[in-house]
Amino acid sequence: MSLQSLKISVITPVYNGETMIKDCMESVANQTYQDKEHIIIDGLSTDNTVTVVNSCKREFVKLVSEKDKGIYDAFNKGIDLASGDVLCFLSADDMYAHQNVLQFIADAFKLHAEADMFYGDIVYVDRNDLSKVVRYWKSSPFKPGLFKKGWMAPNTALFIRKDLFKEYGAFNLKLKLASDYELQFRFFEKHNLKSGYVPGILVRMRSGGVSNSSLKNIYKSLRECYDALCYQSVRFPLRYILNILTYRWKQTKIPPEIKRLNYEQLNLPLQGKKQSSQTVV
Repeated sequence: MSLQSLKISVITPVYNGETMIKDCMESVANQTYQDKEHIIIDGLSTDNTVTVVNSCKREFVKLVSEKDKGIYDAFNKGIDLASGDVLCFLSADDMYAHQNVLQFIADAFKLHAEADMFYGDIVYVDRNDLSKVVRYWKSSPFKPGLFKKGWMAPNTALFIRKDLFKEYGAFNLKLKLASDYELQFRFFEKHNLKSGYVPGILVRMRSGGVSNSSLKNIYKSLRECYDALCYQSVRFPLRYILNILTYRWKQTKIPPEIKRLNYEQLNLPLQGKKQSSQTVV
């Protein structure tokens, strides 16, 4: 990976996302970092998604529209198509929190050439009021053993060197709701790849994603997390699952200054100084 020219590929799966995909695309287009591409994998939407994408398309946007086997299959297709040095996964109804997110990440990789991954924080926002925060996922530097305590990096704020997917594998299609958890366990805990934490909110996620849209899906997601741990031959996986519930419950405790964020507040730390990354481990 060249330190002088580091390309970032943003992979976005979408299916019938005509009302959300424009915001997602604009948040990528508005990034100040220029060496980027946006790969949109459409699962043959039956609404006007493709029309909206084409109307917003820029030179760095790639669109593939074909039937897939779900979100993780779309992620894997994006990985195969990506020409970037670093990959990330931004859902169709999510947006970068400010215009310098990709610049932060590029700076972090250039400062820590030995790093395999970087990640930051996210907020879940009301689907109709993007300034109203309903959940705050504040992460922390990774240390071996944290998955046992329910820890996981926010997948949509995780940036990974592309060559790692070839070496350690991509998303497991046997899992429909928790393949991101299994991949992270593999990368962070099993193989102990070098990661760094970039403090700060990088992504706004609209509430009501697939794995959190109902109690039934929450149960299915946790069940799949259990299965993922079994795939990795983890002893006493139920302990991990109980701690995941605790970890998620803590995310509902939102600091007063985070409860309602506007664009200017999110962008404020960027004025005058760069946000530094935590030590790579």
